[in-house]
Amino acid sequence: MRRAAGGRARSNPPRLLAGLVGLALLAAPAGPRAEELRHVRGVIHVHTDFTTGELTLDEIVERARRQGIEAVFLSENYLVRVAYGLYPFRALLSVRREEPSVLGRGPERYLAMIAAAQEHYPGVVIVPGVEVIPHYWWSGSPFGGDLTVHDLQKNILVFGLSTPAALRGLPGSGSPATARYSAQSAVEALPVLLLVPGLLCLRRRPARRRFSGRVVVVEARRRWVSGGLLCAVAIATLVRGLPFTTDAFSPYEELGMVPYQELIDLVEQRGGAAVWSFPDAFDYGEQRVLGLRVALKTDPYGDDLLRTFRYSAFGGVYEDTVRFSELGGGWDYLLAQCARGERSRPAWAIGESGFHSEDEGKWIGAAETVFLVPAKSEAALVAALRGGRVYAVRRVDRTTTPVLDGFTLTAGQAVGISGDTLTVPPATRVAVRAQVRMSDASVQPVRVLLIRNGGVAQVWTGTTPLAIEHVEAFDDAPAFLRLEVRGPQTAYILSNPIFLRPAGGQ
Repeated sequence: MRRAAGGRARSNPPRLLAGLVGLALLAAPAGPRAEELRHVRGVIHVHTDFTTGELTLDEIVERARRQGIEAVFLSENYLVRVAYGLYPFRALLSVRREEPSVLGRGPERYLAMIAAAQEHYPGVVIVPGVEVIPHYWWSGSPFGGDLTVHDLQKNILVFGLSTPAALRGLPGSGSPATARYSAQSAVEALPVLLLVPGLLCLRRRPARRRFSGRVVVVEARRRWVSGGLLCAVAIATLVRGLPFTTDAFSPYEELGMVPYQELIDLVEQRGGAAVWSFPDAFDYGEQRVLGLRVALKTDPYGDDLLRTFRYSAFGGVYEDTVRFSELGGGWDYLLAQCARGERSRPAWAIGESGFHSEDEGKWIGAAETVFLVPAKSEAALVAALRGGRVYAVRRVDRTTTPVLDGFTLTAGQAVGISGDTLTVPPATRVAVRAQVRMSDASVQPVRVLLIRNGGVAQVWTGTTPLAIEHVEAFDDAPAFLRLEVRGPQTAYILSNPIFLRPAGGQ
């Protein structure tokens, strides 16, 4: 089985040249200055009634506006089509279940719906996106009573690909992009040949002799039952099997990370953003299909974020237990790899909503992502997501939210914000600064942690507005620094990191 490869190693320039490059970087800001960027509050991963949500897009945007949210990233189901077929004629002898999806209803209709809403609500940027199931697989047997479908909720969100052709070309379970002809295609089509003997049975009139007294009577009768049955099987095979393609990623075997990495790489090549969805969530359930018990099982899959590469982000804050982004956890391990040059790019944390309806007290802005952008547009928001110029927020009420202002790292003359990498000479003094406030200017207790290379470098406790500053001498080793803000109550902010690399180093 093929394994996904990490980022390519880059050749090292001579140390003198690298040092000159590092000094040049220090002489100018790393990118747009923090004060030049505006904060845009957004929600990522929202479903409307176009697929499996309960609210219309207009209702979603209206609720977002009332909370001060300026960007809505839709994540409608790309394709939810689950099938199980008996070998060897899986298409003919199959049971299928399908839910409304972008492919099923048409990418053109999806994008037209968004364009109409965008014209009606110019103050809220509506970003089209899809939630893709790269692969699901079966274990067990219907005859053994242990049939299980795995990983239906192990999904990737895709943004930045906003044309019908781009959406149709995404690889995913059941997608036309992964359809192919194979030896199994020929096997699946074999029952179609039963049409020939079936038609012959219906056409021919075999002689049947019987005696009536001393007279022999010859009768001609068509074989209606046998001929009709053969034709019915052939026609059913055509209807259920056309075009007789098979999925490149068979649902009848576990394929590891290959389907996921293929989707990630395609999105990356086309300039989009691939986001791992809810890596620490789980989904266990059971359904009855034709009287058979079918188990559904998706285990938490945080470790798979370490086995895949080049994706833009992951759900790091949401309304559930989150482990991957915990202090010293998998995310810090991944960021350390990136700081050392062992990964070609970091993975950024976002706030993930997963909003379908307002059942059980859910509300659209409970988990937010704040974007730092030079302008409020779809292109700028997707670029900020790809570049790590975002931070994640978990809110506790609809009237106020904690805000992270001015998170910067200064090294000499260079200033970096989240997502930046600064190249720093040895012994340079670096300073981390930020301010935490509440959107309604209220005074609330908060605790701020500065995380350096997966450990706590400093802690501040106080009330909002709270300004923090941390100064240290750079020790000539690759590093990353990020912030966590805890409180008030269970509110939470998770920043993305700023990286430090030694001048002339790796």
